[in-house]
Amino acid sequence: MPSKKIVWMVVAIPLWAGAQAKPGWNMVWSDEFAGTAIDAKKWSLSNGASNVNSELEYYSNSAKNAFLDSGALVLRAIKENVGGRNYTSAKLTTRMKGDWLYGRVEVRARLNKGKGMWPAIWMMPTDDAYGGWPSSGEMDIMELLGHEPAKVYGTIHWSSGGHQQQGSSKSLAGATFADDYHVFGYEWSAGKQNWFIDDVQYFTTAKGQPFDKRFYLILNVAVGGGWPGNPDGTTAYPNDMAVDWVRVYAKGDGSALGGRDAGTGMRMPGASFTDAAAFTAGTAPAELKVADVTGRVLWERRLAPGETLAFGNDLRAGIYLFQARSGGDARSVRLAKTR
Repeated sequence: MPSKKIVWMVVAIPLWAGAQAKPGWNMVWSDEFAGTAIDAKKWSLSNGASNVNSELEYYSNSAKNAFLDSGALVLRAIKENVGGRNYTSAKLTTRMKGDWLYGRVEVRARLNKGKGMWPAIWMMPTDDAYGGWPSSGEMDIMELLGHEPAKVYGTIHWSSGGHQQQGSSKSLAGATFADDYHVFGYEWSAGKQNWFIDDVQYFTTAKGQPFDKRFYLILNVAVGGGWPGNPDGTTAYPNDMAVDWVRVYAKGDGSALGGRDAGTGMRMPGASFTDAAAFTAGTAPAELKVADVTGRVLWERRLAPGETLAFGNDLRAGIYLFQARSGGDARSVRLAKTR
């Protein structure tokens, strides 16, 4: 079988961007949007008219509607006629490029405002193991209605003899979510779900099945629909949602699956070390890289199956990004060397 060429994308995580270590968590996937184009290895762009919720938009894969600008992903709603719809917008998904069972998702974003705007950060099941919606579940990390720009919602949906849902909302005092960036966080474990804004929890619930299968992430801006209502003459265009970064973490105890294929058994280093850190390859060869916070690659290694590498003695105290790839399992962790 011919060998596969491994292509690496080094992600710079500056300290000021909020990339502090999270005790008990390892970062397994991220996009800092530091490049010049949307990373097709991480995201798929929808292209076609929406056919749900009485929405009005045509999701376009045009660079007019989804693009990188000054280190942020911009999802732009435009009033224009395409495909028989009066509005275009953008929807990005990680399906089959980032699919996870349990973990913590964080998205730093500045949201839309204006009647009819409906930005969302949410997750859907990769495999529909329990049947079509809502039987296999839906996890809404954040939804906002443009006419209520100071209020966001977090919700889960499932079926039990019909559509069921549970959730809550959180409002800002004296500001809107369109004024500045905020971090929308969601923790998901076996039988428990927690929602956060800027690391402050505002809702928790406990539900197992169907949330015991892998899910993928969605970022989108809908226009109109039964819940937000339709735009009117007060709604401004273009109307943008900006995403500074997306980060996915797995529990450091190994109770979560990171990436699309976490079956290779890699053992990642902890979030901090004093003299040396250690990595152990799993059942397949592993390709390793260490980069500094600017994205400059400091060294690369290849390990045989089961081989352990101690590293870091030659690094100065500071922050580094460690990346490992083995088969279909790709993981990364932010390391802090303390001396």
